[in-house]
Amino acid sequence: MAGLGPELLCTSRLCLRHTPKQLIPRTRAFTTTPVRRKHGSIPTFHTTSSANLDALLATFRSNVFLPSQLLLAQRGLIYRKTRQPELLGEDPITVDMPVSAPSSPDPAPSSSSSAAESDPKAKTESFTLVPLDHLKDEPATKASFHQVLSLLATAPPRDWAVLPGFLEGLKASKRKVTSAMAAKLIRHAADAGRMGVVIDCVRQVDRTGVRLSDVALAREVMWGAVQTAIRSEWSALGVGKATRQARGMVEMMEDPRHVGVRQKEKGRKDRQVAAVDPRRAPEVLGVLLCLEAIRVVKYGVDGDKVLLEALAQKVLGLWPHVDLDVGENSRGANRALMMWAPVEVGLRATIGVLGEGSPLGKKLGQVLRTDVAPVVEKARGVLEADPPAEGQRRGMALHEELKKVLA
Repeated sequence: MAGLGPELLCTSRLCLRHTPKQLIPRTRAFTTTPVRRKHGSIPTFHTTSSANLDALLATFRSNVFLPSQLLLAQRGLIYRKTRQPELLGEDPITVDMPVSAPSSPDPAPSSSSSAAESDPKAKTESFTLVPLDHLKDEPATKASFHQVLSLLATAPPRDWAVLPGFLEGLKASKRKVTSAMAAKLIRHAADAGRMGVVIDCVRQVDRTGVRLSDVALAREVMWGAVQTAIRSEWSALGVGKATRQARGMVEMMEDPRHVGVRQKEKGRKDRQVAAVDPRRAPEVLGVLLCLEAIRVVKYGVDGDKVLLEALAQKVLGLWPHVDLDVGENSRGANRALMMWAPVEVGLRATIGVLGEGSPLGKKLGQVLRTDVAPVVEKARGVLEADPPAEGQRRGMALHEELKKVLA
């Protein structure tokens, strides 16, 4: 039997675009050689303890992540009604695509990249192309994102390892994850004791899109570090781990992929600059001061006092950028208490280490008395006057936990 002509065997992008539709055989593998990435690789997920979570991730993988990586001719096959019959014949059409390795449920402490990033010959997987409808077959981003977090809330710790890959797929398929969505992810992970997953997402910023350039996210990751210490009941191991997490986040803010070069300041007031550059927000660095001071007070060793003094000087240097607005409603007061409760405890602990009569201790005491303590007191007053129907607001719970450690 005579072989097919070269025009029917060509699989390059150029040929796929210009070969007449009637000449493209329906029974061959629809591949690109070499395997190419349009925006990235398709994430792979390990099996979780939740069948619903597995099903949702599988739907995103086949109906959102895969189509986003296909070439134009391939996308035409799955989306155009006139071409979809070509996919319904006896011989399926397949395409080989690069896939990233699943994040390990039990990652090594130093692990921060996937096999797909470290291995230029990342593995491929064969996918069968099927007809899709944008409206019927593609799940909504925001609702599905919240569903994933809801399913993880009661899942065992190892299941949280799917998050970096899920974020990678959303970013590669240009599905927007808002700051509010990312902040919720960080809160839920911290509450579940999975700050390690958050750190992985931040480290892999090019893949996940979780950037610390947003001051709201910078605050959340720092508060998440405090939660690590709280969950350990302020043990030496827990406080040490929390301090390392906070240090790591502060260091990563210097990475150009996050904040990098300082934001332009021309024409901006100090408060406006702090709003766009978390490195200049004293409540962000103040969380690290809080954890370092607690570590020194409870478990300190020789030399820690010098490091604590240097950090306190940095926080004072950021004070011109401070925003002490509390607002008159419980939402604003809760945010203010979250921001300044760690700073208050950090200042008190640092003053205790350095001494009230020391030059730096006097400066810190002035800031504490005139700025921070009044803000914390006012925020607590607003929240106490408007208690929630059940439980405690985050700010009140955080402040109560922080006060215990120095009691």
